[in-house]
This record gives sequence, structure tokens and C-alpha cells, in this order.
Amino acid sequence: MPSILLITVAYPPSRLIGGRRPARMATGLAARGWKVTVLTLHPPYMVPLDAETAPIDGIEILKTHAVMPRVWLRPGKSAVQATPPGPPPAVPALGKKSWRSAAGQLLQQFEFPDDYAGWLPLALARLRGRRFDVVLATLPPPTAAAIGVLAASLCGAKLVLDYRDPWTEVLTEDGSYGSPRKHPRAEIALHRALEDRILRQAALVLAVTPKMTRWLQARTKNTVEFLPNGLDAMPPATLVERVRPLRLVYAGSLAYERSLDSVLAAIAHLRDTFTPDQLRLTYAGPHSADLRAAAQRYGVEAWLDDRGQLPSREAMDLYRGAVAGIVSVSARTDYSYPGKLFEILSAGCPILLCGPQTCDAAQLVRDLGAGVVDDGTDVKDSAAALTHLLTAEPRVLPGLDAWMAPVQVERLETLLRGILA
Repeated sequence: MPSILLITVAYPPSRLIGGRRPARMATGLAARGWKVTVLTLHPPYMVPLDAETAPIDGIEILKTHAVMPRVWLRPGKSAVQATPPGPPPAVPALGKKSWRSAAGQLLQQFEFPDDYAGWLPLALARLRGRRFDVVLATLPPPTAAAIGVLAASLCGAKLVLDYRDPWTEVLTEDGSYGSPRKHPRAEIALHRALEDRILRQAALVLAVTPKMTRWLQARTKNTVEFLPNGLDAMPPATLVERVRPLRLVYAGSLAYERSLDSVLAAIAHLRDTFTPDQLRLTYAGPHSADLRAAAQRYGVEAWLDDRGQLPSREAMDLYRGAVAGIVSVSARTDYSYPGKLFEILSAGCPILLCGPQTCDAAQLVRDLGAGVVDDGTDVKDSAAALTHLLTAEPRVLPGLDAWMAPVQVERLETLLRGILA
């Protein structure tokens, strides 16, 4: 029985999107006879949590703490609550709050490669004396890769790097890719040197999108494989009747410069054709206040159906019978296949992808014939895309068998057994 260690900062019961892929891997590999161990953080580091999530049988979970002083300095944050990086914070007023900013900037100089750096010594201590055939580290954060290369070296295991998001490709001097800050050239070079060194040690590198696969293949002579996420369930085999009023659904975060402005603008353009009794934009997520303010700016508050934060199961139910599920891709995330894309496909719901026409997710939607792409550059085009969805005949989407999550896990196992042969 081969053994594998999965290193991930997020794992159920966390609701963070970064925990879903390693959970699928762990469950699928355990079902195929692997001895699976997961190294992760205690749940309070991974909020929000899903109370309905039960532990997975047959998988050993090793949980640790992490030393994260910069997180502790954030007002209103738990001492163990880590949050994904977001837009740059506003400059604090002088006086009471300024010491937090100054201390945070000082600490940032020592948190390399990221603010999870304080997890590394505690994680390695938890692994002392353990042996594995394969160590798979999923990143971000880069610290997971650093733990992975050291753990694999200590126990003589094969190292696998699983890239859910890029590392140094999105660190830029000009703050492009929506980076929360500009990165000096010397700092980028330091990150690049560490990543290159870790890539050289990897027996296998996985990437979730074609663009990331190309980026990484240009960086290493080792094997880089495109291994996307997938659908947890096949969509309904029969048509699902549309609910009334017609429903557009966005369930999730609006962080990382994601926006529904093009949808709001399109609704405003069509307000005389589709009244609030005929069309609703249903939102479930943590950014209700921001979305309500945006709806007010466009004069479409009456079209907004704000459900607030919902449990995952209830949020998924919103897609059933909807005209479209919305996927937002910003310039900051144009290399990604958002997890919501696969959730919407599983629900048998068409997709309204709001993002660049050239991004990987847009190409996937077009390849599957799964919906429409709106880049938001022209309100008339946005209105036309929305009208097409509202008036199109519902249909069953074919050709998704190859995109099922179990198929991807089966391919993962084939790749893992290949490096052990």
C-alpha cells in the first residue's frame, strides 16, 4: 500500500476554496488503496467553517498551530485567524492605529516566503519520524511547498507540487495581476530562486489550468501535468424547470477585484424589458454591503435578492432552476478556473462568465458550450449576452464525463504510481 502526505493550509471543515482540491485528492486516493495522511492547520486558522462537514474515514489528519504575528496585529481578527491576501489596506490614521501598520511592515520583511512562514517549524516537528512514499504540497501559500521539499528530503519521498495558483509569476514590480503591493526586483529574485530550487526537486508538478501549465513548464525540465479540478457530481440528466422570477445567481466572494458591475449595468440597460417581477440577481456571500451599494449606484436595488452568507449546500441549491450561474474572473485571477465554474456545471446551470475573453475560464466555457462570456467593456454587449441567456431554450449540457472529479483523481493516481515505478 503506497503512502502519501498531503500538505495543505485549508481542509474540511474549512469552507475556503483552497481546501476542496486536497480533500478530493485525499478521499479519492484513500478509496483507491493509498495510505493517506493530511498535514494541515487547526480549524480556527481556516475560517469560515462548515458545521455540516463530517470527518472523512480512513484518512489520518495531522493538525498544527502556526506562528503568525502579522495576522495577530490585524484589528478584529482572531489570533489564529488567517485570511487570504486582499487589496492593499487604506493608510491608517496617525496615532492609535499607526503602530499596527509599522509593526506589520517590519514583520513582513521577515515573513518569507509568506505570512505562513511560522507554520514551517511546527509542521516539520509534527512530521518527525514519519515516512512516506510521496509528499504532495498544494500551494498557495508557498510555505506549503517549502515544507514539502524539506519533508520529502527528510523521509526520502518523491516530491509533488500542486499549483492551484501561481507563485512568482504574479509577483511584479508594477503591481500588475492585482497584487496587493508592488514587489522590489530583489524580493522577486529571492522568491524566484527559492521556487526554482524547489521545482528542481519535484518529481512531478501539477497545475490546474493550461496557462499555469505553460508557465511552469518553461521553468523546469521535470514533468509538468495539467490536472484541473472537476465536477463532484454529474449535472441532472433531464432539464430543470426554470424558477420564476428568472434568477441569475452569484454565490461566493467578491475578493481579488471580482465584480458584478457588468451584470448590474446590463440589468439597468434592460430594466424596461425585465422588471423585478421577472428577473432577480440572487447573491449569497460575505460581501452583501458592497453589492447593495453597487446595485444602488446602478439604480437596480429592486432586482437584487441578497441572501447573505449561506451554508454550502443551500448556496448550491440556488443554482437549480436558475437562468445562469455567474463566474467572475478579474485581471488578478485570469489564469484560473474558479471553483464556482465546476459547481455551476454540476448543477446543470448555464454559465455567465464575466471576465477577459482570452482567459482560460472563458475558453473552457466556449469549448463546452456551457454559456456566454462577457468582458464588460460595452454595456450593450453585456445586455445582449444577458438577453441571450434569458431567452435561450434550456438544454442538457453534454460531454462532461472527462471533467468529473473522480476522473481527475484517477489520473492523479496514475501519475503518482508513475513516479514510484
